[in-house]
Amino acid sequence: MIVKISELLNSLLCIKIFNIPFIIIWVIATGIFCTVQFKFINFRLFKYGIQTLFNMKCNSDNKGIITHIQAFATVISGTVGLGTISGVAIAITIGGPSAIFWMIITGMLGMSIKFAEVVLAFTHRSDNTTGGAFYYMKDGLAKIGFPKTGKFLAFAYAIMLIIAMIFGGIPFQANQMAALSDNLFGYNVSIIISLLVLVVILGGIKRIAFVATSLAPIMIMLYIGMCVYLIYVNKSNLLNALSIIFQDIFSKSAVGGGVFSGLIAGVRRSVFANEAGTGTAAIAHSTVKEVDPIKVGCVAMIAPFIDTILISFLTGIVIIITGIHNVDNIGDITLISSIFSTALPLFSKSVFPLIMFSFAFSTIIAYCYYSEVALLYLFGNKKVLLILFQVFIVISVYVSCMSKNVEFISYLGDTLFMCLMIPNTIAIYLLRREVLNTIDSYYSSKR
Repeated sequence: MIVKISELLNSLLCIKIFNIPFIIIWVIATGIFCTVQFKFINFRLFKYGIQTLFNMKCNSDNKGIITHIQAFATVISGTVGLGTISGVAIAITIGGPSAIFWMIITGMLGMSIKFAEVVLAFTHRSDNTTGGAFYYMKDGLAKIGFPKTGKFLAFAYAIMLIIAMIFGGIPFQANQMAALSDNLFGYNVSIIISLLVLVVILGGIKRIAFVATSLAPIMIMLYIGMCVYLIYVNKSNLLNALSIIFQDIFSKSAVGGGVFSGLIAGVRRSVFANEAGTGTAAIAHSTVKEVDPIKVGCVAMIAPFIDTILISFLTGIVIIITGIHNVDNIGDITLISSIFSTALPLFSKSVFPLIMFSFAFSTIIAYCYYSEVALLYLFGNKKVLLILFQVFIVISVYVSCMSKNVEFISYLGDTLFMCLMIPNTIAIYLLRREVLNTIDSYYSSKR
């Protein structure tokens, strides 16, 4: 049944317009619109976002639960998962090396979308501590005369978010964790993974933020360091690797025979990797102890840069430069691991698995939190329902660990995350004036 529903959703999203799937045009058009409409905010205030992120001063009197760095770590933990690592390989398998280029372009455009959704979510957060796309859909659209539309979009979005997390995002991470442990240790650790997830999510956003802040920064730096080292070792092939990527963009197979396969694969994997337009980051950033929505939005823009423009690009270059893109089924995380085994044998057996486990685990707990907030929006604070939901999540993790169909899980995740973009980007478009007013107020205050 899940297969049939997934195929139906995908067929609707992929209705061809000029031989390009509708959802791909939607994603690119939304990114271009937000970038232009919001005055190229992704370039102009990127530096300001970095300065805000690393400003350790935090006014404890501000409403909220966590700091900028904790919110950012939670979001980056959700985006820099195994979808960013093995997902790049899957994109190359489906669309060729040119998929890397389109992932970067989509990531740059996605920075503007993420800014808009986070600013709106922060402005409309409930009780100054809880927010998300469903709140600005319901409250924001009601303020401009679309109360029924807002309620419908918010309800549909919350339902889709829960489904996307439980049947798309979480299963992919859990499945790849289990595959890696089975390859390294010879046995499946699905029960251990499931129990660890349960322990963390029972602690709420504070425990999730603590775990994310503890794991994400050092693991990201270690992974980037390993990629840079591998590229350095193979530096003689670097220009050739870049040439392969750009040649594939204009090759007959990528443009004609592949029906824009590189573009399609790159955009799909970029959305799954950085989640720009899906509204997930808005949930974590809404809990920040802050009063200025511009600061929160600018910090949020950094995540797509790191996970897509930096990490996905480095991963793609490593795959091309080592020649593993010519191997079948490179989407399996175990084959990605084999890239590092030649140049870094010690690290590939110890550090690399630790990094991958940390990425996947932190992503799972972030997704759990997002789905719980959606559940809270739909049904209110009902503890029995929440406990049952958490148990269901743990079961989903366990079942996903046992599955061997990684391609379908990845395909389902892509489709469900794409579905999230429809109601969210409609709301962003309708509320664009509110975002613009916030930006104009910021620039006016600096004159």
